Amino acid sequence: MQPKSGMAFRRLLVVRTDRLGDVVLSLPVISALRRTFPGAHVAVLVHPSVVELVEDHPDLDAVLIDGGECSWMEWMRLVRKLRKERFDAALLLHPTLRLAAALAAARIRIRVGTGYRFYSFLFNRRVFEHRKRSIKHEAEYNLSLARILGADISRVVFRLNIAGSARKTVDAFLRERLKRRSRPLVVLHPGSRKSALDWPIDAFTRLADKLVREAHASIVVSGGPQERDMAERMAAAISTKAISAAGRFNLKELRALFQRADLFISNSTGPLHLARAAGTEVIGLYPPLRPASHRRWGPYGRNDSVLVPDLPECRRCRGRRCPEWNCMRRISVDAVFALSIQKLAGKKKSSSGSSIPDSESRTARGKSIG
Repeated sequence: MQPKSGMAFRRLLVVRTDRLGDVVLSLPVISALRRTFPGAHVAVLVHPSVVELVEDHPDLDAVLIDGGECSWMEWMRLVRKLRKERFDAALLLHPTLRLAAALAAARIRIRVGTGYRFYSFLFNRRVFEHRKRSIKHEAEYNLSLARILGADISRVVFRLNIAGSARKTVDAFLRERLKRRSRPLVVLHPGSRKSALDWPIDAFTRLADKLVREAHASIVVSGGPQERDMAERMAAAISTKAISAAGRFNLKELRALFQRADLFISNSTGPLHLARAAGTEVIGLYPPLRPASHRRWGPYGRNDSVLVPDLPECRRCRGRRCPEWNCMRRISVDAVFALSIQKLAGKKKSSSGSSIPDSESRTARGKSIG
């Protein structure tokens, strides 16, 4: 059901309470709503772990936090919070019964969500798309919901502010540890928190050695706090000592690090989308698995930045029962290196790193967080 042409909204809510990459791929929805409804109050509801990603977004007025607690008391607290905000419309980008029921109980007038869940009756504007088919990108699936409100989705824009304080922290870290900043800076992110099949750590290590020897690159290994030991072991195993940045930076500093890089290489994981949104050249390593398909989860607009094993697509991974296990080893170090050289050759940057376009790094709107 489509809204009438020219429908105006005073208060809009975007709900995306899952992981980092999912929230990054939801950012174009926020900008589309701002373009279409410039005078509206636009808020987002996110998990506490990603607040730093959105709290300085230039198109947001407020950030609401939901930890996903399942108790009745916490659910009622969320309903009261939403009811107090008096939203005209809400878009539930990643549906759960708990959140769909909360939007309805909060008496939000227009509630947009999928038409393919058993609780879809809780939405009064529905989109009938099966995301599991992975026939288009996650960012485009998200924008399909915004279109129901009449939003202008003609442009897919990822807007990020990178604070000067975060840049200073990252620059100090690199100055202290890098002997020659004139070299290309390559960030390797070998973990994925099991969001997909991973390219093996030993392959990342051999790639790093090759980049150091033949491309004269400086290597930084990134990762979350839980990946710190793995990243430090990998950095130490690289023939010319690499730097581990795993667990050292918050989200604001992490995107500053990625922006400083000449190239970012990783498995299918949230930081890949963060690096792409920061304007950095990326390479993503993806399995031939439909739920993790690069068509849906690849770096947006960069099909030339993806490598996949040359195998038929699987509907689900059989793990060690599969005769091709682990198929990610079919992506050769030489193939990733060749693409890396191509990406580095195409970059014309100063030794201090790249910068995101001015149009995407404006001062954030004043906003509330709660």
